[in-house]
Amino acid sequence: MKTDNSSDRKIVVEQRKRFSESCLWRMQREYFDQEGINAWVNQVPFYITSNPYIATCYAQLVMRFIRDTIKNNPDAKNHPFYILELGTGSGRFSYYVLKTLLELRQTLGMEDIAICYVMSDFTKNNIQYYETHPALMPYVEQGVLDFAIYDLEAERPITLLKKNIRLGPDTLVNPLTVFANYIFDTVSHDSFTVHEGKLYELLMTISTPESNMRDNKAVEMEKLTIDYNVHEVKGSYYSDPHLDAILEEYKNTFKDTSFLFPIGSIHAIKLMKKLSNNKLFIIASDKGYSAIESLDHLGHPSLSFHGSFSMMVNFHALGKYFKNSGGDFFLQTPRKGIKTSVFCSNIQLKDMPETSQGMQQYVEGFSPADYFTLHRRMSDSFQECNLETIAAHMNFTGWDPHIYAKLANRVTSLVPDADNDTVNFMASNMHKMAANYYYMPKSDCILFEIAVFFHSTKRHADALKYYKLAQPYVGEQFGLFYNMALCEHHTENNADALESFKHAIKIDPQSKETEEWIVYLEKQLAEKSQAQE
Repeated sequence: MKTDNSSDRKIVVEQRKRFSESCLWRMQREYFDQEGINAWVNQVPFYITSNPYIATCYAQLVMRFIRDTIKNNPDAKNHPFYILELGTGSGRFSYYVLKTLLELRQTLGMEDIAICYVMSDFTKNNIQYYETHPALMPYVEQGVLDFAIYDLEAERPITLLKKNIRLGPDTLVNPLTVFANYIFDTVSHDSFTVHEGKLYELLMTISTPESNMRDNKAVEMEKLTIDYNVHEVKGSYYSDPHLDAILEEYKNTFKDTSFLFPIGSIHAIKLMKKLSNNKLFIIASDKGYSAIESLDHLGHPSLSFHGSFSMMVNFHALGKYFKNSGGDFFLQTPRKGIKTSVFCSNIQLKDMPETSQGMQQYVEGFSPADYFTLHRRMSDSFQECNLETIAAHMNFTGWDPHIYAKLANRVTSLVPDADNDTVNFMASNMHKMAANYYYMPKSDCILFEIAVFFHSTKRHADALKYYKLAQPYVGEQFGLFYNMALCEHHTENNADALESFKHAIKIDPQSKETEEWIVYLEKQLAEKSQAQE
C-alpha cells in the first residue's frame, strides 16, 4: 500500500535572490492590505509604540524642535509644520500624539503655529478606518489632521486626501517631521556577512511544503524555510558613496558577523529628502541595533513571524547614512527592548538646544523602552498590588486605557477597603482615561470599565454617565442595561430605571433579579401616581 506524501514535499519558491528583491515583501504587503485594521487585533504587536507615554515623548520632542526652528528662522512661524507618520497601523499612537501636541501648543502659547498631522499607510483599507474614526474626526474638522496613501517601497507623490495638497518643496517650507514606529523593521532589507576581512552578500533561497502553495504562490509565511548562499562583494555595491562607505566601514571593523542593511527605509528617506528641500526631522522607535559593537558576532538574519514578519533594524547604518550625507543623528544607548532614534537631514543638532535637551530626557533618559520594561513588570504582578500602587502606576502611564483594562477587576475588588484619598484621586482622573479611549475592534470598552469603577464607589450619577457613553461601543448587552437601571434607581429616576430593566430582560428573559426589579418599580411608580392624585 502506497502513502501519498506529496503534501510534505518541499517546493523551492525562489532561489539565490537578493533579500530586498525577495517575494517576502510582496507577501508582507498583501497581508497588511487584506487584513486592514484587523492586523492589529491580537496579531501584530503594537502597544509598545502606541501608548500615551511614548506619545508624550514624541510630542515634547516635536514642540521643542518647532521652537528651535522658529528661533533659528523667525519666518518659520508663518508656514505650517507638517508631521508625517509612516505606516500608521492602528491609529492609536496618532490619536495620542496629536492630542498631546495640541495640548502642549496651547500650554506654551503657540496656538498661532499651524500644525498638520498626516496619517499615512499604503493600503486604502486602513485610511478608510481612520477617516471615519470617532476619536479622529474632530481633528479633521479642525484642519489639523489629514490622511495620505503612501507606499515606502514606491517613489510616488504624497497627496493629502482632505486638503488635496501634494507634499513637495513648495508646500514643505519648514522641515518635515517624520514618525517611523515599527515600520523600518517591516520594509525591505539587504543582508550581508563579513568573514576574514571580506564582505559577502547573503542571497536567499526560500522553500515551503507543497501544501502551502496556491496558484504558484506561497500562502502562509510561517511555513517558509529560508536558506542563505554567500557571494563576495567586490567594488561598489550600491553605486552610492554614502551607502558604500558604510559597507566598507563594516568590512574593516567586524571580525565575523552577519547584518541587515535597511535599504528600503533609505530609499523612502531619499524621497522624503527630495520632497522637503532636504530638511527632515525623523523620530523612530523599533527593535534593532543602535551601536556598532552590537552588530558584531551575529548569526544570519532571522525573521519574527506574527501574522506579518519583522526583523531587527540597523539604526547604526541609518545614522551613518545621515551623517555621511550632511545630516545628524542621536541614537539611544544599547539596552534591552526597543530603540528610539532621531535623525536630521541638513540640520545639526548642536544648533537645536531645546531639541537636544529633549533627546537627553526622552530618548537617552527615561525612554519608551524603559517605560515598557516597567509596564511588563506591572502586568505580571498587578494582582499583588494595593490600590495606592495601582493609582500611582495609572498616573505614571498617563491614564492609559489599555493598562486599566487589565487592572479593572483588581481595582473594583480593592475599592471597598481602600482609603478615601486614593479612591478620590482615581475618580478625579477617570475623565483623562476616557479622553484616551481609542476604539478598536474586539477591544475592551474602557468607558464601561470606568462606569463600573464609579458604580463600585457608589457614585451612581457618574457611573450612569459612562454607561451611556459606552452603549454605542458595547451594544445590546444585558449587563449594561441592568447596571444602568440600578444607577437610575439610585439617582431616583425610577421611570428610566424601569425602562432599562425592561430592556435588560428582553436580552436575558431568564433573569429572575430583573423580573423582581420590574415588579418592585412598577409597584413603586403606581403608588407614587396614586399619591399624586
